[in-house]
Amino acid sequence: MRKFVLLVFVALMNVSAFAINENPVKEEIRTNIVKLLGKVDFTIEKDVKTTIDFLVNKKGEVVILDVDCASPEVCAYIKSKLNYKRVYKNIKKSVQIYKMPLKIVRS
Repeated sequence: MRKFVLLVFVALMNVSAFAINENPVKEEIRTNIVKLLGKVDFTIEKDVKTTIDFLVNKKGEVVILDVDCASPEVCAYIKSKLNYKRVYKNIKKSVQIYKMPLKIVRS
């Protein structure tokens, strides 16, 4: 009987651990950001690697804090496409800050 109770306890702990996982939220935000960026409407000479620091406010909108890249044209493009665009509907926390690496490839 003790083993059965222990087995049930362990099973409940595993189920609750999976319910707490916040990873799907980050994946959904990343997917929506990639959709919002779309294809670059200007030509770039080489692939550009950037890092975007942003937060998601209570309304589920992206607020760009910093775009770390060498090309001012790419920085302006990212800010214009993403700033205050809605990426997530079910915000549970008030404000969360994210850092996302991004690579824009030339086509």
